[in-house]
Amino acid sequence: MSTILPNIPRAFTGFAEVLAVFLMIIQLPTSKRKDLWAIKLILLSIGQIFFQLLAGKLPLWMWIPGMLLNICYMFFTLRLIEKVPFQISFYHLCKAFILAEFWASITWQLFCWLILPFTKLRTIETFFVVTSYVFLFLFFYRMEKRPNYRYSLNNVSLRDSYSAAITAAIIFFISNLGFILNGTFFNLGDSLTIFILRTSIDICGVLLLSLQENQRYEIFLNQDLTEMNNMFQSQYEQYQTFRENTELVNQRFHDLKHQLAIISLEENIDKRIKYAHQIEKDIQQYKAYVKTGNPIADVILTHKNFQCIKNKITFTCIANGKLLNRIDTMDLCSLLGNALDNAIESSLQLVEEEKRLINVRLNKQSGFIIFCVENYTENIIQTTEGLPHSTKKNSKNHGYGLRSINYIAQKYNGKMIINLKENWFTLKVLLPLKE
Repeated sequence: MSTILPNIPRAFTGFAEVLAVFLMIIQLPTSKRKDLWAIKLILLSIGQIFFQLLAGKLPLWMWIPGMLLNICYMFFTLRLIEKVPFQISFYHLCKAFILAEFWASITWQLFCWLILPFTKLRTIETFFVVTSYVFLFLFFYRMEKRPNYRYSLNNVSLRDSYSAAITAAIIFFISNLGFILNGTFFNLGDSLTIFILRTSIDICGVLLLSLQENQRYEIFLNQDLTEMNNMFQSQYEQYQTFRENTELVNQRFHDLKHQLAIISLEENIDKRIKYAHQIEKDIQQYKAYVKTGNPIADVILTHKNFQCIKNKITFTCIANGKLLNRIDTMDLCSLLGNALDNAIESSLQLVEEEKRLINVRLNKQSGFIIFCVENYTENIIQTTEGLPHSTKKNSKNHGYGLRSINYIAQKYNGKMIINLKENWFTLKVLLPLKE
């Protein structure tokens, strides 16, 4: 085998690993690199190449342990230079390892095809390999500058890092399978075939990681688009809120003209005072705008308050909206909207308007954010799996509101609690308070 395609020199393998690690580091913002990172990288790179040369002198049965130690050294280099969470450095390790394997394999294969048959000078060999590595480095550096790759390198979950590790392990095993089976009954062919197989598998590994990164970026774009659409919807609801507010105020001014005319004709002073107090009370009800400190919560609560006013539901709200700033916009809209929609729907079933009562409280207590919505009801609540049955006629198409609230509570490591006591239905969501 060595007479056809010689093994890749260990120094070249180490140099490929150094460049791959450098590619991962240089993609990070300067703020995410530790002090004197360039000097550290140069010193550690010398150690990386020396480590490869030393591993080349080990017996064949030490090949796997030597590779594992080499991978650990690459990870040590990344952790010593990068100021990022563990999973990001681990992902960088997996990607750098696959890139280094691919660069070393394809470069050495091209050298053996194009240069080796004509000359065996070390100078030409070194020049060709270094030139090829620099070209590959610049090509992938340009690729990594694209938004999808840059996002994927800086936003890695623990699950993504595990997936990359499994991918790297499978690619490494299959790409070296020809060397493992060489000389056995399952021999895959001569050295040329084995090298072609190795390079092809390494290319597949690079493409597979690229595909995973593109998929992650598309998920991010979809989530971002959802957030933007939700913000636009909030702005539209705010416009609707102020438009309804204007209509209500205009209507109230029109009514006040007639009431003032009646007061001016009233000769009884006590009745005049009574009418004036009644007008003052009515005007107070039309101060519908709710301010909590969270703009999204303000829009939703104000919009629901207008609905309550129009339907003669007494709505009271004591809320510190800043406690909900860490909640995603989509989740916040779903949480507040579904909770208040259910309360308003239940209140509208009451014939007596004085019983239409909704109370909203949002505060913190004992390390928890407590969001509580109470409404008076005369219905008998039946539950299934802890969730009440829908009171709508077509209940098959409804009932997702409380499920959505329960899902959001669990998403933020919280809990949803529902209770019915003395005709008061209470929905309470407990969320851990993050300082």
